[in-house]
Amino acid sequence: MNILVIAPHPDDESIGMGGTIKKLSKQNNIHLCVLTDGVVFDSSGRKMILKRKDACKNSGKILGISSYTFLDFPVMKLDSISHLEINSELEKIIRKFNPKIVYTASRHDINKDHRIAFESTLVVTRPQSSNVKQVFSYETTGMTITQFLPTVFEDISKEFKYKIKSFRMYKSELRPFPHSRSLKAIENLAIQRGIESGTKKAEAFELIRSIN
Repeated sequence: MNILVIAPHPDDESIGMGGTIKKLSKQNNIHLCVLTDGVVFDSSGRKMILKRKDACKNSGKILGISSYTFLDFPVMKLDSISHLEINSELEKIIRKFNPKIVYTASRHDINKDHRIAFESTLVVTRPQSSNVKQVFSYETTGMTITQFLPTVFEDISKEFKYKIKSFRMYKSELRPFPHSRSLKAIENLAIQRGIESGTKKAEAFELIRSIN
């Protein structure tokens, strides 16, 4: 089965659902679409963008991601891009890859790029225009504008080490605790979701749509 993961920035896929990707990749084809180049500002410009892409691919090798699309929209500026343009690019991927399941960023995140990714996902996965049967949003560490209330939990007790190993590929994004992009913060969230679901470690999702 084909599964599409939409990430606003390179590393969101690892933080949000790295363990689940590893688990699903054993029996499914995982395509990752990264919306932005992931670089807010850097004097090295294109060189840093290429580094982030390489980090993303190295991370993906650990998780078992099959293929990638990098749309290279400017980071933190998705609200300056036509909604139609973003939707059009995602629709091309939906038509080409024909996923049955789509994972996307959360509508609850304070980061506006994440909320725009969520909104565009809703548009391009409409039942009238796609074969997508299930849509989920994943959770990332950090602040939210409204509370993330998960409806689905994935046990990643066995896969958690791969999640951490994959995020380590994003060396420029690693931060010391208590930063939300610290390894300890990521582990703490996995433990908390594990407690809620009766597992050692888990990732949490919100089911947006399911067609049975």
